Amino acid sequence: MVFIGSRSRYSEFKEDFLNDTGLKSEENPGIYAQYVTARFTDQNHKILTELMAEIREMQKSIKKL
Repeated sequence: MVFIGSRSRYSEFKEDFLNDTGLKSEENPGIYAQYVTARFTDQNHKILTELMAEIREMQKSIKKL
């Protein structure tokens, strides 16, 4: 089952941001905000994809009943 919800990782992404872009988050707050938004969007997409797969499986089980 998918874990719904997550803790804020805004500060933890700073090292990833530096590794991925070569930029420092403190010097590029706008780009860093876009980076974090993209990471959260990706996480939400993964969660929703998993939930949809589980719903499809549940529908199959319900139809068998």
